[in-house]
Amino acid sequence: MDQQRVWLAVGLSLLLLVLYQEFVVRPYQTAPPGPIPVQAPAPGKPVEPIGPEKPVEPAGPGQQAAPSRPVAAPAAAERPVATAGLAVSPGDAPVVTVETDLFLARLTSEGARLAGLELEGYRRAVARDSPALNLVDPGAGALPLTLQLGATATDAGVRYTFDKDRLVLSGSDEGEVVFKGTRPDGSPIEKRLRFRGDSYLFDLRVDTPGPAVGLVLTPIAAESAAGGQTPGEEKIVTLAGGKLNERTLSSVAEGVPPVEQAMWSGFTAQYFAALGMPREGTARVVMGTVDGHTIVRLDTTPESGGRYGFELFYGPKERKVLAPLGHDLSRVVDYGYFWFIAIPLLKLLELLHRVTGNYGIDIILLTTLVKIVTIPLTQTSFRSMKAMQKLQPEMLQLRERYKDDQTELQKKMMELYKRHKVNPLSGCLPMLLQIPIFVGLYNALMHAIELRHAPFMLWINDLSAPDRLMVAGVGIPVLTLLMGASMLLQQWMSPQQGDPTQQKMMMIMPVVFTFMFINFPAGLVLYWLVNNILTIGQQYWMLRSS
Repeated sequence: MDQQRVWLAVGLSLLLLVLYQEFVVRPYQTAPPGPIPVQAPAPGKPVEPIGPEKPVEPAGPGQQAAPSRPVAAPAAAERPVATAGLAVSPGDAPVVTVETDLFLARLTSEGARLAGLELEGYRRAVARDSPALNLVDPGAGALPLTLQLGATATDAGVRYTFDKDRLVLSGSDEGEVVFKGTRPDGSPIEKRLRFRGDSYLFDLRVDTPGPAVGLVLTPIAAESAAGGQTPGEEKIVTLAGGKLNERTLSSVAEGVPPVEQAMWSGFTAQYFAALGMPREGTARVVMGTVDGHTIVRLDTTPESGGRYGFELFYGPKERKVLAPLGHDLSRVVDYGYFWFIAIPLLKLLELLHRVTGNYGIDIILLTTLVKIVTIPLTQTSFRSMKAMQKLQPEMLQLRERYKDDQTELQKKMMELYKRHKVNPLSGCLPMLLQIPIFVGLYNALMHAIELRHAPFMLWINDLSAPDRLMVAGVGIPVLTLLMGASMLLQQWMSPQQGDPTQQKMMMIMPVVFTFMFINFPAGLVLYWLVNNILTIGQQYWMLRSS
């Protein structure tokens, strides 16, 4: 096999490897296995404990909680996923409403849990009269902010009293709602939720006896897990030891190990997240299913003074929102291996939007700027392909003459390259250098919440959703078909090199990419289409000038 065929194979292999890693492996990445599994309960059966069951006893009279707070919660580590009352429905229990500039939260007095949280700046669907997006599904049974108390009990069935039924905050104003109740064992419990008018982050303080408490979080409502018109896969995310661990909800049902010393954990969809974290130190994260409900539980020990402290984030996965909140929350937006390319491109997209006001036009301008930057690479690759094309007759003669002696064939090929001053690598390397730019921009556009429900023109009213032009009830991916046609034209205009088999393989690539892009967001397809058109124009100009 000659040098050209080797490097063509290497280039295609690297391309497929990157695409496979980004589009196939990454969505199913899971946390590294640990020594202790969490068993998924069968319907009607109690949940098996993680370790030997050790019920948590309340502190006796005169006793105090541990004054210092370790980084993990060893007492909570022995507890199973709670079953008692986790899925208690709030029914017609009184509700406290909290209105801020960013969301409207509803807290049920049945368990002092979060029964709803509607984001003011985001709608459920593209239509402008669509209701506000709700991150909490009140019909799911299990509700977030439930506390596990002891070995198997929760506070989901505790009837709390509250100090106010409505709290309205604006700007930097802060306020809290205080819930007081009695645990099933007769001991008191108090939950204080403190909000700020201009923040998606709010506090939960818990005063109750006991060496450990677990905060339960539940998945984001299905309507919020959808990106555009297609459902986005929701995941459990945990930041521990500086590493971001991701798990699909389906993998939790099979039993997964707990995660020690976690900074935060929770649920994330394509554009939104629901995360919990201890105010101090770290937590032990337990993942499991109870009566068909997937939950994440953060087990912690008390802060100094015997109070448990948590912080909650319910909002959009937007770096400029997450970064100022600390806790490395911006890590929940995972831009992949080429984050150093994705983030600057996303910032440039936002800068362009201040001028145009249309994200479709912004993508076209951004693509043009990227193309200008990569012109030297494209020209180098094109010149190399032209030079290799001129050598095709001589290369065919060498293959025929030394078809039975591959060693001599390789020697003659290298002499041919040297004599004509042609480097077979100069055509492949420029193409490989552009792959990180494509993958980086792909991740930027996939995570850009700015594109959610952002219109472009004509039938394209959501750049985060796949492109579909409805004709007689059939959705036609017009942009994707145009992109495939542009790739085919670009391939046809490229200097042909290699044997006929290689040429046919290269002509199949546009078909493969067309099928692969059918369900990609319209914004990404628009980028690839514009990039192809600019490349065709550049090739035409170079052909005319050569």
